[in-house]
Amino acid sequence: MSTYQVFSRETLSSFKTLAEQCRYLLSCKITTRKAIFGFDPVFQARVGDFDLPVYCNGDEYQTIQKAVYWLKTQATNYLNAATRSQQGVN
Repeated sequence: MSTYQVFSRETLSSFKTLAEQCRYLLSCKITTRKAIFGFDPVFQARVGDFDLPVYCNGDEYQTIQKAVYWLKTQATNYLNAATRSQQGVN
């Protein structure tokens, strides 16, 4: 059984970088809600009452997996950009 942190918008906003925010969101339970994207019914990923910009026309499990992948990708992209910036590479 997994143990998740309780989601708090105040905690989320206390993190200064996107990578830290993503890591925090990954430590909380990701759920789904029914939504409409375009004209199609889909599932949208969310953490607590915080909706993620992740939609999937599959099932809830696929939506959560897509959200995990999206959060990890966002964190990695941020860290890579920060590293390049520190090295003076554009």
